[in-house]
Amino acid sequence: MFDLTPYRLLFADRQLRRIVLSSIVPRLPIGMNALGLTLFVQASSGSFARAGWVSGAYIAALAVQAPLLGRLVDQRGPHGMLGPLTALHVLAMLALVGAVAAQLALPWVLLAAFASGLSFPPVAMVLRATYRKAGLSAAMVQSAFAVDSVVTETCFILGPLLVSLALLAGSSAYAVLLAAACAAVGVPLFARSGVLQRWGQVEREAQRHWLGPLRVDGVRRSLLLGLIMAVGIGLNEMAIPAFATEHGIASSVGWFYAAMSVPSAAAGLYYGTRRWRWPLNHQILLTLGWLAIGSIAMALAPSTGWFTLACVGTGMAFGPMITALSLQLGALSPREYITEAFTWNMTVFMAGLGLGFWLGGALVQAGSFSTTLWAAALAMCLAALWCPMVPQVREH
Repeated sequence: MFDLTPYRLLFADRQLRRIVLSSIVPRLPIGMNALGLTLFVQASSGSFARAGWVSGAYIAALAVQAPLLGRLVDQRGPHGMLGPLTALHVLAMLALVGAVAAQLALPWVLLAAFASGLSFPPVAMVLRATYRKAGLSAAMVQSAFAVDSVVTETCFILGPLLVSLALLAGSSAYAVLLAAACAAVGVPLFARSGVLQRWGQVEREAQRHWLGPLRVDGVRRSLLLGLIMAVGIGLNEMAIPAFATEHGIASSVGWFYAAMSVPSAAAGLYYGTRRWRWPLNHQILLTLGWLAIGSIAMALAPSTGWFTLACVGTGMAFGPMITALSLQLGALSPREYITEAFTWNMTVFMAGLGLGFWLGGALVQAGSFSTTLWAAALAMCLAALWCPMVPQVREH
């Protein structure tokens, strides 16, 4: 049975409910920018390889800035950081659109993409740290992280659909501009939702190590698992616009992402209602196997209909996997480094995603969408081999 009682208990807290809802709009660019930039650059240059470079530069910048911001937040709190970063991010995104539209040389476009990612406000990381610092019970923390994975999947549902609407409106550049507008409007609303007060106190008396959470062996192993898995996700996601382009239905690419993300969100919600007996790395191992099989099914799909069904089946593993990885990292990380730990999680995820996009673009350019999906399945198998090396976590 799908029991929603854990979520009713969690959202009986009206302020927490307001915080979560206000985080959706500023996180929509997560599901818009990589796809929007890929389609925008590919349409302007005619090259998937160039599009992969630009998307990879944007995602690599997200990976670079995340741990730096995480350490600052842990030491000083998130106050006074979200506003300036949002302003810089919007300006950089406008410069990026101008550089691509003017067909400037690739180094200038990469610089604008890197600046856009470097200034992206860390809404998701602040929210996840709040869950760990707000004094919630272990069961409520699991439900909260399940909700977080659903919010993430909602962004991957709505984001590509908004990109598709932008294509129907006439240009993929509109999608990039709309993503910048979501940040400009959404981050101030999130900052005023009560999250800055709920985030808690800075652990100023804590003894800090220069490596932060990376000094913990279990954290390092968990992060490496997330890195390998993210490469597979990037490869999988790059194959979707390639499939749509090869079949002459590029404007419908958002529906394929929605076909993957809707069941992911539903599975993530269901996962959050249960208390699983297996250790978290065993649960993650199961989802990795599922994703490998799903990627192969997408590669072998003989038609658009079968490809859509394969997307639906593959997506069912994403929500539980994201939730389980967050729970694992949160349980292995010391409290005084919790924000930085989640930003390192973002770093390795974005680094792996960027590598997957870059490699996927090269594979599509040299072969086809199916080559990229076989590579995604291989990456998931490699992650599955590493999974048992992460310390077992039973109590979340």
